[in-house]
Amino acid sequence: MKPTLLLLMATILLSGCDNKNADFAPQMKNYAYLYQFEAIPGKVKSTHQRLFSADDTPIFDVDIAFDGQGCISHVKSIDKAGEITEVTREGDKLTGTENGQDVVVTLNKQCALLKKVTPTMTVDIGYNEQGWVDQISSPASDVKFHLTYNNVGDMTLLSIKKGDEEVSRASAKHDTDAKKISDVVTTVQRNEQSKTVTTQCQYKNDVPFRCDTVTTDAAGQVTDRQYGTIDVTYY
Repeated sequence: MKPTLLLLMATILLSGCDNKNADFAPQMKNYAYLYQFEAIPGKVKSTHQRLFSADDTPIFDVDIAFDGQGCISHVKSIDKAGEITEVTREGDKLTGTENGQDVVVTLNKQCALLKKVTPTMTVDIGYNEQGWVDQISSPASDVKFHLTYNNVGDMTLLSIKKGDEEVSRASAKHDTDAKKISDVVTTVQRNEQSKTVTTQCQYKNDVPFRCDTVTTDAAGQVTDRQYGTIDVTYY
């Protein structure tokens, strides 16, 4: 597992949808962290989310489909390098390809992702008592990813450890206005350096339809700008 991938999961913030229902399907936020998309409230059938640089260069593109119970049924994502992940649910498994390799993801009865297996790596996914992903690890690595949440299930800390040593962390401070569900300031610290990722969204019916993200360095200088878009269909 690459630490940069999980840092992306912690800081990638796309836009939202047009739906008055502020409730999330039980596994929606877990899926969002694991497959790098913005969690969408409501009874979502499918969502297409894209992330762009300020000059409109595509960075990430993901299509996700869900069944009527909110279980993930299909994922296809393409990153900036053109690497593709595509899986489809078959019973209690998601099967397909990930960056040119076969991949099998095992799910439990609540449709939570438990284990991902490719020819080169096994990844185990653990959950806390509230049902949120709290650890991602691999038997082949001493690197572990620990996630912490607030009382409404928003991730507030992603800590990456190599053995007992913390090598990186991303801490998130969510907007005090509970209606701004995707506004967040994330501070990333790694190798004695830090950066701040600030995401502010435009909302309709209390749900975001576009989010703009600005990254600044420790001196407050802007180093990157991105924006995200979303299309959503509902049951």
